[in-house]
Amino acid sequence: MNLRNFLLSLLLVVAAAAVAFAGPIKEGSLSGTSNGSSILLRWMSEDESGVVRVEILRAAGANGLFFTVHETAPKGNSQAYEYLDDSAFRVTGSVYRYQIKAVYRDGSSVASAPITVRHNVSSVRRTWGSIKAMFR
Repeated sequence: MNLRNFLLSLLLVVAAAAVAFAGPIKEGSLSGTSNGSSILLRWMSEDESGVVRVEILRAAGANGLFFTVHETAPKGNSQAYEYLDDSAFRVTGSVYRYQIKAVYRDGSSVASAPITVRHNVSSVRRTWGSIKAMFR
């Protein structure tokens, strides 16, 4: 194989991979902001073909494990999403990490790259949140 054919083949493989890996969550679109009592997440969908649900995952701190805090139905391709997380109040959680995960019909899933959100909650909100958590 000469160099020209090799480069053409490589270009085709890269183009096919880019199409194949176009995910359900638009890369770089996930953002989060804290208002002191809750965290607002925003993101855009890309290709949601075959997606049965979208999960919002949260982890407390830099090393915490991710768990699902909310599920929603997919809206379709190129749609804007927002989720208000008003349950982020733990004393250890001044830093939270979030991911968005799309779950497909066949059980497979794809998650976005995680983002980090700094969240400074008042001591009153932390205390009230701790009391509510005792009764869950």
